[in-house]
Amino acid sequence: MGHILILPTMVGVAEIVDFCDFLSPTPEEQAARDAAVHSIFDVIKYIWPACKPEVFRLFMIGLYLPTSDIDVMILESGIKNPQTGLYALFRVLSQRGIAKKIQVIAKASVPIIKFVEKKSGAAFDISFDVDNGPKAAEFIKEAVLKWPQLRPLCLILKVFLQQRDLNEKV
Repeated sequence: MGHILILPTMVGVAEIVDFCDFLSPTPEEQAARDAAVHSIFDVIKYIWPACKPEVFRLFMIGLYLPTSDIDVMILESGIKNPQTGLYALFRVLSQRGIAKKIQVIAKASVPIIKFVEKKSGAAFDISFDVDNGPKAAEFIKEAVLKWPQLRPLCLILKVFLQQRDLNEKV
């Protein structure tokens, strides 16, 4: 018969909740991220007026770390080749001087452009016409509303993975 190991609680629930509150954005930080999103959406809509850019709304329910990227999906762009769209976005971001550290990762399973918006310092990952991200975000949002305890668990897990450099897909 196996033995059950019960570890003493090193951190209480109150400390976990306090830590999650500490990780949550201030109103000023949220406003800076929102302004950055608006700025980038303006660029995207300039290039593809009929498209529908969408942010994975995990940060709207407080499930992002201060260092988390803002993930954007450009839907209904009409782009047949995502790489072409990524390079077009690269050119306009460069010309307008609103982004730095711009990198197109064209050969990935989901091609993306990564950059940092200069004014806010917010990092962005942008991809085209793959709608599973917004669907996953909606599922998480519903789950957190149904089980509020899930939010601190997700944040603690994100910090744990980030500290061990396990938070990025290779």
